Amino acid sequence: MLSLLTAVIAASSILGNDTNWESVSNDFMQEDRPYGPGDFRIRNDRLLSMKLTNPEVTTKPQEERSDPTKAEFTEQWMYSPGETANRRSVRILDGNLDGEIARRFEEPAQRSDWWLAPDWSTLYLATGWSDRTTEMPSGQRYRPELTQLFKSTDQGREWERLRWPEDQNITFLHFLDAQRGYLIGWGPKIWRTTDGGEHWNELPVPEGAHNPEDPREQFDLVALGEDNVLRMAFYDHAADASRIHALPWGEDTSQQAFTIPGHTVMDIAANTEGTVYVLSTQGTPYFSLPSEARNAPRPSVVWCWNGSTLQRLHEFPPELKGYALYLTPSEGLLFDGIDESSLLGNNVTAVSYDGGTSWQVEDEGRSAQGGYYDTRTGTRWRVSGYSLYQREIP
Repeated sequence: MLSLLTAVIAASSILGNDTNWESVSNDFMQEDRPYGPGDFRIRNDRLLSMKLTNPEVTTKPQEERSDPTKAEFTEQWMYSPGETANRRSVRILDGNLDGEIARRFEEPAQRSDWWLAPDWSTLYLATGWSDRTTEMPSGQRYRPELTQLFKSTDQGREWERLRWPEDQNITFLHFLDAQRGYLIGWGPKIWRTTDGGEHWNELPVPEGAHNPEDPREQFDLVALGEDNVLRMAFYDHAADASRIHALPWGEDTSQQAFTIPGHTVMDIAANTEGTVYVLSTQGTPYFSLPSEARNAPRPSVVWCWNGSTLQRLHEFPPELKGYALYLTPSEGLLFDGIDESSLLGNNVTAVSYDGGTSWQVEDEGRSAQGGYYDTRTGTRWRVSGYSLYQREIP
């Protein structure tokens, strides 16, 4: 009885006291090693996951060690961080919540991103890999990276490699549907396809987004709205403001829509009518700050752009650090973040159903290994340990 009570108390601590979670599975993806749920998606009782994983390392039995008091790896490469990094991979996992999980695809990768069609019929996957055991090329800041682009049209069971220049990084994928979409890479650069990835056209990006000293410069944020407009944000240090550009589908050149002085854009969500909601953090981008200033309080703020006016909707307390903003199925706003007031930091959500005037903050607890919010169904998924939970945020 005592052990059961302890388990209940522990679960309450992990999941928070203000939320109504429902347990779905107690051994979620437990058999795939090394353990980790990856970037998973659930549809009815079926799941797909894109999982970046480290290689498994093993140690010799005590009787086989040269010194029985010290652990020894079974293979020499396990001692090398570079060799270990080279053996990282991305997997596509497929299965049922109450059944076996199968590896459908695996490729060496140290970075990856994917796009999954709403009906799961089509998947795109981009991978990046560099040899971490070689010395840095003379006079260069970065090692060369090999980029590949893959596509599946049967829910991830079979894959084809699409034609793509291996020296052109792909960091993010944003698609309207299986045939039309964008790729965003270092530079920054943007490419567009209208024929399911058979051909790609590079589009111009705002001149101020480039950094001549850094060939791997990226946008602070790129988001595709429900209105089929691609929006990109970057910080203009000379103007001390974030610039948000908009690129409607079918147009080749983006136009500046609005700016947010003194804030870095963290996320953007736009509805079908083109109303834009922005989550920002006060101050310049994190890595542009001097090290001594990076831990200073930086409040998160939610804004609304209606096409002509920028309105400041709400500022959260400095200890609530926001990193995602969603539109719920019932046209609410969902703030996703971390409460950094505690030592370990708790996951929190805040929901507004009155256009951002008032917010209900909920503590989701600690120890999440993964999860996501499904903007189509209003279901929020969370993994703690080997357990999968769900709750509804309509």
